[in-house]
Amino acid sequence: MKGLMKMMVPAGILFLFLSAACSGQEYLNDKADAAHPVVSETQSGDFLIRLVSDRAVYEETDHVELKAKLKYIGDEPQVTISHRTSPFWYRIHEITRGVDIPYVQDSPGSVMTLERDVWYEEQYVRRGATEGENGDRDQEFIRSFTQGPHFPPGEYEIELNSDFFIEKDGERKKHIMATGLVLTVE
Repeated sequence: MKGLMKMMVPAGILFLFLSAACSGQEYLNDKADAAHPVVSETQSGDFLIRLVSDRAVYEETDHVELKAKLKYIGDEPQVTISHRTSPFWYRIHEITRGVDIPYVQDSPGSVMTLERDVWYEEQYVRRGATEGENGDRDQEFIRSFTQGPHFPPGEYEIELNSDFFIEKDGERKKHIMATGLVLTVE
């Protein structure tokens, strides 16, 4: 029995060492996965909308990079769309606090031509928020989000929306599209 115990102790230590090594590797793999770009895409009719983040996890001092993209994939060589200031707008929900961050966009009409199979893209820009019916604590968080230099720590569900009109055969048709992703700021 003593001989068996002598063999089990080193085997147990070896098992613990290997378990710790594997856990460390899983942690490194999780960090490496978080450093890859995150892409969400939706197709609706003759259009694709895409939201791209440089990575899934950011540090509090990092600049969160988000790109909105729109592509026409129809049969015509190009199509002209009409939209607000931008064809894109965002719904941002901070999950851990349960706070919706308002997105403000001017309403003047703009027109642009999209070439077939060519992405139109814009960088995300944080915009000032309107005062809502949120509590004081939520308002303080919204202010820190819109006025601070970086996203505050949290888990964010970001929905990219696009709505615009096209004229085809003398008829004005509205297109509404959305896609989204989740990212974390630690």
